[in-house]
Amino acid sequence: MRNLRYSARKNDRDEYWSVIDIFTGQPTFYKNIQLDCLDFDEVDDMVDCLNYLNIRRIGTLKQS
Repeated sequence: MRNLRYSARKNDRDEYWSVIDIFTGQPTFYKNIQLDCLDFDEVDDMVDCLNYLNIRRIGTLKQS
C-alpha cells in the first residue's frame, strides 16, 4: 500500500487530535480551517476524506 499523505496525531497539550500532512509534519488546513483540536472520531473521518480526495487528485484511484 502506498503511503497516505494525511495521518492523525494526538496533541501533546490536551486530549484533542490533529490531521497531519506527512510532508510538512504540521496540522493541515482544509478550506482555510486548521484541522486541530478535533476529537478522535472527527480526525479519523477527516483523515479518510482527505486521503481519498488526494488519491483521486493524483489519479491513482480508478472510478467505476
